[in-house]
Amino acid sequence: MYISGKINKNLRNAMEYYAGILFSHQLRPHITVTIRQRQNMDIHGNVSIVAYNSKGKPRWFEIELNRYDDEEQKMITLAHEMFHIKQYVRGEINETLTMWKGKKVDTDKIPYLKQPWEKEAFVGSELLYLSYKIIKEYE
Repeated sequence: MYISGKINKNLRNAMEYYAGILFSHQLRPHITVTIRQRQNMDIHGNVSIVAYNSKGKPRWFEIELNRYDDEEQKMITLAHEMFHIKQYVRGEINETLTMWKGKKVDTDKIPYLKQPWEKEAFVGSELLYLSYKIIKEYE
């Protein structure tokens, strides 16, 4: 995975760990993630698709992080947004967030925290971050 943007070594290491868990070694070199740290965000972060490969699959993403979050929160947010990247890459969600694993979803009728991709990302990112934290403690 190619990572660009201004992030410190700890955040870069976390991103590489997350990618190693979420993506096969064959797929990782084809994914690009640009990190931007923004001011004036009322959320911890978000991810968007920047570009698609020649087969129409999303492969380049931008993650925005809240500049004022502490490093631990940024690591948790990165794990969450990496789960969304995994969902895009595998075709589990579409860019308009109207499909989940091949089924139509009406986000107007489902609260944010109950949307299936958010449920997976919240639970999965906590586990991903905790596993990273445990491994770092024993290095």
